[in-house]
Amino acid sequence: MKVQAPFGFVTGCHAGDKFMVRATLSSMRHYSPDIPVCLVVDGEFDVSDLVKEYDLRVLRVSELPAQQMRTLITGNGRAKLAAMWEGPFEYYVWLDSDAIVWGDFTPQVKAEVDFQIFWSEISIPPDALEVPGWLTHF
Repeated sequence: MKVQAPFGFVTGCHAGDKFMVRATLSSMRHYSPDIPVCLVVDGEFDVSDLVKEYDLRVLRVSELPAQQMRTLITGNGRAKLAAMWEGPFEYYVWLDSDAIVWGDFTPQVKAEVDFQIFWSEISIPPDALEVPGWLTHF
């Protein structure tokens, strides 16, 4: 998939958790209505209702250009990785299909990092030079 926007949200689902991703998408649209959203779809099932309701870009694992990638990530937790190689955004925030957005956190997104945790109870000073001991657990 060609890059379509510098930033967006990405979530994913398979047929068994499509019912949950609707709440995730609804919360994204409620708090960040102008942020584009990509839905990674793992499996052959209809998501046209979600596309229509939430104005989604769909990335189907079954349609990835590389056969080896399709083989490695279809039907398992690695399906979410499709967005890293074939997604429509230069950088993105991934949200699991059972996550709920509670407020607009997009001003806190840092494009210059590879991984960011959005958790209000993290107490790492902004000028910290060492990795806190508890973080290595994650």
